[in-house]
Amino acid sequence: MHTTERFAGLVEAELADKPFAVVRVPGGFDVGFALADARWVSILAVNDVRDSITYNVRVNERAGKFSINDTLRRISWSAGVFGMVPRLGFSMSYQSGRVKYGRVIQLGVAPGGFEVAFSPEEERARIRAIGQELGLKPGLSRSVLIGLWTAGGVIGLCILGAAIALIIQAFLG
Repeated sequence: MHTTERFAGLVEAELADKPFAVVRVPGGFDVGFALADARWVSILAVNDVRDSITYNVRVNERAGKFSINDTLRRISWSAGVFGMVPRLGFSMSYQSGRVKYGRVIQLGVAPGGFEVAFSPEEERARIRAIGQELGLKPGLSRSVLIGLWTAGGVIGLCILGAAIALIIQAFLG
């Protein structure tokens, strides 16, 4: 069995009692809310979860590395009459890279009064730990690499612009 398949299987087993689904894709797997599972939809609705976080896990077996790219999508909408004016509103936002998602979602109360809850941030940490247990090294995701290259390019252009400005000023006196 390939490392990617073992990785996906272990993550799936670890998240079996949480509202996450593991979907295998070429080169890795995605972990996101199990919206097709009716037992979790009501819990997510009661907790007013309007955003969807997905962890895109990609494995490079040859290099022995893996990366996790977080994708957060938020959707909100409203419709109805507010005062005397009918209104319709919709907004959507999208974040990708390393997204801190600190929200804790309540699942209920266990016997003895203890709260049963989960946090997507803890699940992300568990995915990372499983990858490391398999001997894979964590790497930067594509979105993070693009951001770093872009920042480096902008800094380089600023330095180049300053150097050109100094040269022009030296020639003009």
